[in-house]
Amino acid sequence: MEIEILKNENGYAKINIKKSDPHTLFNLLRNELTKNPKVDFSGYWRNESFYESIIFQVRMKDESEDPIQAIYSALEKIKEQSSEFVDLCKIKLA
Repeated sequence: MEIEILKNENGYAKINIKKSDPHTLFNLLRNELTKNPKVDFSGYWRNESFYESIIFQVRMKDESEDPIQAIYSALEKIKEQSSEFVDLCKIKLA
């Protein structure tokens, strides 16, 4: 996976993600970001071929807020939820 920040200013970030899962992970991240009351919008679309490049964007309600920090926060929540899920499955499926 390759990640390039195309824009990060005024509460808006646009990120190009290449060589990655075309949908599942980004939909999960988008969904987690929409739970953040400081986030105005998050979404993604395909650039070139859907399997080659995805453009992910986040816009904050307040331009002084950092969208990259909002992504970090969402990723930490996903990590915690995933860890809980894996641990529960290991117990229940053993």
